[in-house]
Amino acid sequence: MSLIWWVLPSISGVLGLILLFAGFGKLAGLKPFAGVARLAFGSGFLGLAGVIAFAGLNIQTYKRLTYERPVATVKFTAVGDQENAYRADVVFSDGQTFLQADGTAPVFRGNEWQIGAKVIKFKPMANILGYDSIYRLEHMRSLDAHQFSSDAVTEGKIDGIKIVPTEPGIDVSDLAAKYGSRFGIDAEYGSATYQPMGDGYEFEISITQDALIARPTPETKDKIQQESYPGFKPIGGGKNR
Repeated sequence: MSLIWWVLPSISGVLGLILLFAGFGKLAGLKPFAGVARLAFGSGFLGLAGVIAFAGLNIQTYKRLTYERPVATVKFTAVGDQENAYRADVVFSDGQTFLQADGTAPVFRGNEWQIGAKVIKFKPMANILGYDSIYRLEHMRSLDAHQFSSDAVTEGKIDGIKIVPTEPGIDVSDLAAKYGSRFGIDAEYGSATYQPMGDGYEFEISITQDALIARPTPETKDKIQQESYPGFKPIGGGKNR
């Protein structure tokens, strides 16, 4: 929560208490008019502190419940000698690059890609108090969506790689599932997001309090629209909007 929503009501509350004690002191000293005036002002400042605090809490509700954090960026580059194969350059929010065990960037095949994470979500009140959902990226995969049919379940091929190969240390998600409700945890679940895959496509991945989101950059959005709708001309000639 923004510091100002704690500072303002605190200042107002302290002034109110000072005036209230001063008012009681005047009344004890048989000065009723001065005492009543200080009591009135003190009550007013305490009331103002309450109004500011509740207003700030309400405003922060909108901010905290829609809060997003960057997770990673993904850029695909076509592999020249392979059809529908794309090298994925994945950079996490901490600056680390995702590589395979041999030190090379993973290559995916198909026309769609997906990234999934394990999410521990806190209850809204905990969000307001500053407890954001926590996540751990689990896997990245790709497929050719054209291989499936709407008539029946179709066996298909999926390329994939684990981002976290092992469960390091204590299984926090298991503890969250068992005891999380006592500490403001709402749910523990998997969240995934997918987008088209193509040469030069670049996406920015973020997480809300609930789920992962993959957004194409403006240039990628134009490419996707041009390929989906032949003859499409982006407004502004494809420049950043």
